[in-house]
Amino acid sequence: MNNSDDRTLRFNPASPLFNQHIYQIYQRMRRQQPLLRIGRTWVLTRYQDVSAALRAPQLSCSGIPRHLSAEFARLQGGLAPELAMLVQEMALFQDNGTHRQHRKPLMALFSREPLAQLRRLVVDEINRSIAALAKTDRLDVIVQLARPLWPRLFARWLNLSPQQSQVIEQEKESIRLLLDPSAIDRAGLERLASALRRLDTLFSQLYQECADGRPSLFFAALAQGYGDQQALMQRYFSADCVTILIGGSETTEALIGNLMQVVAQDEPLQQQLRQHPQWIAQAVQETLRYESPLQMARRTVIQPWTLHGRTLREQDAVLLCLGAANRDETQFCGAQQFDLHRENNSRHLGFGGSAHLCAGQLLARFQAESVCAALLQHFPRLRPLEQAQWQTDSLILRSLKSLPLALG
Repeated sequence: MNNSDDRTLRFNPASPLFNQHIYQIYQRMRRQQPLLRIGRTWVLTRYQDVSAALRAPQLSCSGIPRHLSAEFARLQGGLAPELAMLVQEMALFQDNGTHRQHRKPLMALFSREPLAQLRRLVVDEINRSIAALAKTDRLDVIVQLARPLWPRLFARWLNLSPQQSQVIEQEKESIRLLLDPSAIDRAGLERLASALRRLDTLFSQLYQECADGRPSLFFAALAQGYGDQQALMQRYFSADCVTILIGGSETTEALIGNLMQVVAQDEPLQQQLRQHPQWIAQAVQETLRYESPLQMARRTVIQPWTLHGRTLREQDAVLLCLGAANRDETQFCGAQQFDLHRENNSRHLGFGGSAHLCAGQLLARFQAESVCAALLQHFPRLRPLEQAQWQTDSLILRSLKSLPLALG
């Protein structure tokens, strides 16, 4: 391998070349550098190692709030205490017993009847979007379907007013920065602080309105989850709403785009899914492995942890490359190919794992399945119109900027 190739295949998510060669880079790292150290950050790429790290009690999710607090202190003089508390109380960033206790009421949002109600909303939103495309011969799956789907669904789920929905629309991009704080500059911190404040105000107001009798499927399901702990629900309500907002937005948009790119590029696969729509769920699972929307997860070492004979020290950062683990040939035979009938694709780590397995994964998968089914049902052929371009704003997300398709 020459020096040019060597530079191209280095692990550098900030490089414009990284997304072009991402799976070659991962493959090289799994074989030659399964535990890569960059400063005080350790990068893991093998399935077995990433899976172990997701379960390791020596690693914590709470590093992101601490990192944000440090960045705000360095660049802006500090984050307001009430906003810092809001971030700390998000289930995404909690560990151990606190996380388990907080996760339990959140899971009530996706229990049998609430999930059935949500699915009806999903189908209705998708049908509305498809109906608007009746007289067109092309579609941008990201811009016209995937990106607007979750904010609209979220607004109906919570029963937001038009003014409240507008706040969600205005702040959904800024609040996403919570998942990737290493990419935030001073301007990003300002946008994030403003988004946190506006959303906290909105959700605090919404809690009171719903407590006073305003109907909301979300509020009703969450209240059932918290049971007689209504004071705790009120305390966590803004944090829970922000958690669900950013979790659903990130994963769903990327998953729909990645799935439909695979389907549009493969005509035999399209025909299989048209003839056997019950296989669409398998296609979604394989997409989560093959083109994982969430490529990386962050952890912080809170107790020394040994891996491959090396000791990771307290306060070291650990980057778990979920996308690399999902392409590990020792775990998935023919890992570099999309296999609709792969028997073990449910072992993917696309939704994380262990205690932090994504609470809303059933909803995310259903949205992707429903979009795919609707497009295949309404249009005789889906064909890419141009080469896909991956977004570069987030270092941890594999998501398309746009996906223009010819319809027919």
